Amino acid sequence: MGTKAAKIFSILFHPLLLPSIGIIILYNSGSVLEFLPFQAKKIILLVVSVSTFVLPLTFVPFFIFQKIIKNVQMQHNKERLIPFFVTFVLYFFCYYLLQRLGAPQTITKFLFAATCSVLILFLLSFKWKISAHMVGIGGLIGALIAISFRLNVNLEYFIIAAIIASGIVGYSRLKLKTHEHYQIYIGWLTGFFTSFLIIHFF
Repeated sequence: MGTKAAKIFSILFHPLLLPSIGIIILYNSGSVLEFLPFQAKKIILLVVSVSTFVLPLTFVPFFIFQKIIKNVQMQHNKERLIPFFVTFVLYFFCYYLLQRLGAPQTITKFLFAATCSVLILFLLSFKWKISAHMVGIGGLIGALIAISFRLNVNLEYFIIAAIIASGIVGYSRLKLKTHEHYQIYIGWLTGFFTSFLIIHFF
């Protein structure tokens, strides 16, 4: 894999995109969520995509202008603290808004798990740097497995696709030299277990 392809995969599976991707998967999961009214699906996806993708991105130019971060790579863990905290607040706002809108419990739990993953990522960044990409993709896999158990639906193909994607993303991050191997592994495990445990047991 070349550097250009690694950059493309890093963008396609950017952690801020994964909550929206997860919601789309749930809409096509063969569960009761697939039969939600179209208007409800549209509102939920709009809330999730704006809160977890659009709004966090709008802060990036401000962070760079204020020299909070040097660039979008945020190579040092200390640079990540404010952006991750802002992202956590926006994710929590999304979870709160979905609760107020009466979204299905599976969807609110999915967003709560994602919010907790960002919080853990923020807290770990005080001492260490781990891969946010791998926290995101690991969290998606953990969430899909937990949801398949709770709703008794077969998400096998989505899970396999997500596992393959996680391997590609992990290799891409190493190819771009943004992380060490242990940062990739710890990031994936953090995301996976956070999402799986929250959705499956709470």
